Amino acid sequence: MDFQLDADQKRWLEEVRAFLGENVTPALRAEMAEHDIEFLGGEVTAFRKKIGDKGWFGLNWPKEFGGLGLGAVYQHLLVSEFEYWGVPGPDLTVTSVAPMIMRNGTARNREEFLPPIARGEMTCAVGYSEPDAGTDLASLRTTAVLDGDEWVINGSKIWNSMAQRVTHEWLCVRTDKDVPKHKGISVIIVPIDAPGITIRPIMAWSDYRTNETFFDNVRVPVTNLIGEVNQGWRYIIGALDLERGALTNVGDLRRSVDELIGLAKDERADGLRPIDDPALRRKIAQLDAEVEAARLMGFEASSLLEDGIIPSVLVSAEKIYSSELRQRIADVGTQVLGMAGVLAIGTEGAPLDGKFERLYRAAPLLRFGAGANEVLRDVIAQRGHGLPRGGR
Repeated sequence: MDFQLDADQKRWLEEVRAFLGENVTPALRAEMAEHDIEFLGGEVTAFRKKIGDKGWFGLNWPKEFGGLGLGAVYQHLLVSEFEYWGVPGPDLTVTSVAPMIMRNGTARNREEFLPPIARGEMTCAVGYSEPDAGTDLASLRTTAVLDGDEWVINGSKIWNSMAQRVTHEWLCVRTDKDVPKHKGISVIIVPIDAPGITIRPIMAWSDYRTNETFFDNVRVPVTNLIGEVNQGWRYIIGALDLERGALTNVGDLRRSVDELIGLAKDERADGLRPIDDPALRRKIAQLDAEVEAARLMGFEASSLLEDGIIPSVLVSAEKIYSSELRQRIADVGTQVLGMAGVLAIGTEGAPLDGKFERLYRAAPLLRFGAGANEVLRDVIAQRGHGLPRGGR
């Protein structure tokens, strides 16, 4: 692979930056700050419509599915740039759900779900985890039973992030109890406003909202089944690998280190400049190099995706690396800022309006989001090196 962008990619990246410069307005940022948890206002919705109008949600989709036909590297550049600017762009509906529909869905699935995803009108939460299953997703108990031309769904999901603000659920259900657990699972698309769905918030330490979602005799058309019945485990694994790959877009980490370098040059309330401390200066330089390494790893993964390969082991390694790097950045950030680093959002005098205080509390989330790092280390050992399964 070539780590240098070609002329077309450089021109297109400038187009993305020009779009962001024109459309990331103070009103958009004010709404995001006010509705940091819910995104209920109109500015974010209007911003997403502009992205859909440009076709950027289907940026790397084949043209036969309504995409622009550009490569995965273009999408990686787009998402990284949006992250750097701190604004919402293509989420896992685009990067994980849609590709699995393209690869495995029926003609009806593609016709019904891909166009609204491309326009930014359809968004999905992913219903994997269940209260008693732990990290063993295949132990899920939520059932879907066929009744005429409808599926009847009963059960619950936990850590169901974004359920409060999406239009649909990419829901994993058990459709056969009489076969080994991995072979009796299917995936069904469920409108989030279907009768029988209840969403309860769970607030994390970082003020991040996730949810517990209950399904009580929820009925959806039989055509909402993705692909083939009882083949859902393959779709889940593929979608999770793509989700981990999307987490290797490290634009927000690049921004954090850039801001940290700026803050380190300023005199703190104690009269010291962090940049004058050789030990702290060395730590910041180390983070700067590690973010660059993570960025290059993201290009490697997107290049393989462009060739049609889902690099399961590689994206697992990258997800571990980038999520643990996020924690190291947060830790050094508190050292640079001193006591001011504990001032939260909205507190007078908080550097960058409390960004690093929030980052410190939020950083642990991605250590277990899209698969706990301990599980992913098992994935690397087993799939990447052929080592035996552990006793977990």
